[in-house]
Amino acid sequence: MDITLLDVLCFIWFFFCWIGYSTFARRAAKKTNTLSSVLYSFRKEWVQKLTLTGMSEVDAELLASLEKQVSFFASTSLLILASLVTVVSTSSEVFMNLSTLSFVTAVSIQIIQMKLMLLIVIFAYAFFTFTWSMRQYGFCFILFGSSFHTVKYYKEAPNFRATFVDRDFKAMAKVLDRAAHSYNYGLRAYYFALAALAWFINSWVFMFACACIVLVLYRREFKSSTVQALIMSRRIIPADKDQDVETRPDE
Repeated sequence: MDITLLDVLCFIWFFFCWIGYSTFARRAAKKTNTLSSVLYSFRKEWVQKLTLTGMSEVDAELLASLEKQVSFFASTSLLILASLVTVVSTSSEVFMNLSTLSFVTAVSIQIIQMKLMLLIVIFAYAFFTFTWSMRQYGFCFILFGSSFHTVKYYKEAPNFRATFVDRDFKAMAKVLDRAAHSYNYGLRAYYFALAALAWFINSWVFMFACACIVLVLYRREFKSSTVQALIMSRRIIPADKDQDVETRPDE
């Protein structure tokens, strides 16, 4: 098997970009406003609202829609895995034809199969991550159902209370947040799988694609207009409009 030093460096660079960015994003979220940290604040406020109003049909639908999104990607991951396994058995016929293109580096069939195996590992990881996210959303259904009265059935009852047991609602919000984090990890796997596809062209394009994916993820999670809008939505403009006052939930 003709594995070159450049192939080894590409493999190390790929995981350095993926793991390095994930570590950076997790630590940065504790120090500055990011997409994940701002959304965590909203999730805490959502749970705090349920302690006062109870669980409405709208809240149940919102939680169910989140689980459906994850379910879609989990099913898609299985389909992609099945396709990749099929392609591995026919890689000699499919990918060797790419070498006729001037910008594609010709490599042996064993190297092509190794690159396909990398994609299989990525999407297998994505599948397990998405299914874990689904399970965590299921845990949220159980937590919310056991903790909050349902408005439709209890609102008109005498002495109505939104909650009937004492819970650590911050911990409940944390479970909801962890489900969202698992979903986010699965999406990152899809992003880096796109970068891995560039390896079939040549190693330099692959390394450049990895760097571009990191840049795109950083831009969307830290500097995007959506993040800024989410941050501004948690600000209250005073009556005199002289200054903005940011309101934060109690930690």
